[in-house]
Amino acid sequence: MVAVPTWDLFLILFFIIGVAYGFILQRDKTVITLISVYVALVITQVLTGPIQEFFAGDRTILGQFFIRANVSTFTLQTIIFGGIIALVSAKSGIAGRDSGGGIMSPIEVFGFSLLNTALIASSVFYFMPEAMRAGFDETSRIAHFLIQYHIWWIILPIVLLIITGFRRGNE
Repeated sequence: MVAVPTWDLFLILFFIIGVAYGFILQRDKTVITLISVYVALVITQVLTGPIQEFFAGDRTILGQFFIRANVSTFTLQTIIFGGIIALVSAKSGIAGRDSGGGIMSPIEVFGFSLLNTALIASSVFYFMPEAMRAGFDETSRIAHFLIQYHIWWIILPIVLLIITGFRRGNE
């Protein structure tokens, strides 16, 4: 019998890569990436409808330019979400100060990286159609955890920002 990898394996690798990437970026740049994820969530929610209409041929640019294509809402939201994260993270002009020091810094980086990765994965699951999301929910324990607690993945990074802000303010 051949063992078939599950989505849990993919999600574990995604989390390992996300946390490692956070350690490479360091705390302040990881926070900037976290902020770009929130910006991407908002922009994705606002722009999905008009862009979907553009691809359906219902909306034009400059009164004459449109594309008639069959693009799923999930694909469109995921592309907008990833693109905005990349653009805001790389080109926002928000500079991290890389203060680094202190015993909590590695713990903070781990926390921000883990929550950032969970927020991204949970948001991608949130963009999926309900039937597709239910399939992942049933077949993967990690996906189930990300899907069931989506609201917490949105709230917890803000809570960590506030807690670390108070702690850094006392230094």
